[in-house]
This record gives sequence, structure tokens and C-alpha cells, in this order.
Amino acid sequence: MFIQTLWHKLMKKKIIYLIMAIMAFAACSKPKATPSAPKALDTIPMLIERVQKTSRLYTSEYHIHKIITHSDKMKVDGSFMNKQFSVNLPMGERRVAIPLDAVIKAYIDFSDFSEENVKHEANGKITITLPDPRIVITSTKVDHKEVKKHVALTRRNFSDAEMTHYEQQGRQQIVGSITEMGIIESARQSAARQLFPMLRQLGYKESDITISFRKKFTTADITRILENPKGNGQNN
Repeated sequence: MFIQTLWHKLMKKKIIYLIMAIMAFAACSKPKATPSAPKALDTIPMLIERVQKTSRLYTSEYHIHKIITHSDKMKVDGSFMNKQFSVNLPMGERRVAIPLDAVIKAYIDFSDFSEENVKHEANGKITITLPDPRIVITSTKVDHKEVKKHVALTRRNFSDAEMTHYEQQGRQQIVGSITEMGIIESARQSAARQLFPMLRQLGYKESDITISFRKKFTTADITRILENPKGNGQNN
């Protein structure tokens, strides 16, 4: 009887140990929960904030030297036998050369830069569309000491009104040649050089970054993006 009782006790202990071992094994073999991958950091709001802080970014400056020339001859107009004629009189020519210096600056105003200016693609590429550039003629100056005139004895000298008119024509010629100067492309390149470091700090590769204007600007666009087209602050 004693042996039988001892036997039952030993069997109960073995069963308990076996159950505990099975539970421990089950706990160890249970697959661990995989931690969820960290969410990708949304860098767009940070980019917009940093770009907006640059506000008005002057990107390029051009110094222009132009010689404005004008010449005219004294003419006699009339009619003879019902035919019109116009004859240049000898020794009746006037010529003038006016040296004009101008400073032209291009800047980009980032104060209204927003998510509409940023296109982020799933493959990691990012496209920045720059706000339209602004062109400013900050100063124009005529070197009156270097103005050259030739006025025939039979002609009157150039009047102040005529000189002012020729100078204004020269300024308009400068405005008309802005697209040929490359100042707008220079503005884009300068803006890109200043934006690339910001984008690299936010984790973008330079090869994945595109920075451009929304369009190619033509001469017809200049009057819209030009400030002070008559040259406020000019020194004549």
C-alpha cells in the first residue's frame, strides 16, 4: 500500500513537470510580434517652412553698358510737277552717342511658396517649381561727360527733350534684350544652388531633385515680371 501511494505521488509530479515543460516550450516557440516599421517622416512641411524663410532671394545681378546712338539729316520735302520729293541737304547731319549704364537684378519671392510648388513622387524623386522670377532695374545712369555730339552748322543742337527721349529709348532697348541676357536662367541656377543643400539635409539625393520655373519666359512676359520698368531711382 505504501509503495502504491508513493508511486501515485511520483506520477503526479512527473505529469505536473511535463505540463510545465510543454507550456514553457509553447511560450518559447510562439512567434514574436514584429515591431511596426517607423513611418516615413513627412519632410514637405519642413521644406516649405525653410524655403519661406528665405523670403525675397536675390539670385543674379547684371551690369549693362550700352551706347545709345541717333543720327538725322536735314531734309527738304516738297512736290514738283505733281511728284513728291525729299532731299537731304549737304552739311545738315546731326549725330549723338549717349553712354548708358544700368544695373538689373533678378529675385524670387518665396513668401507664398506652398505645397503646390512641390511634387513628391513615390520613387523618392522631388520636383520644385519656382515662383515666377521678378526683374528689377535698380538704377540707370548716363555719363554726360562722355556724351558725343556732332551737329552741323546749319542745324540746331539737341534739345533736353530730345536727349531724354533717346535715353528712354535706350532703356526700352535694355528691357527688350533681358531674355537674351540669360538673367532668368541664371536666376534659376542660383536658386537651385541655394535650395539643393536644404533638400540634401532632408534626405534627398541631388540626382532625384529637379528645380525649374513653370514655363520658359519670353520677351512678351518681361513687362509682367519687370518691376520699375522706367527705372526708378535712375541717375541721369
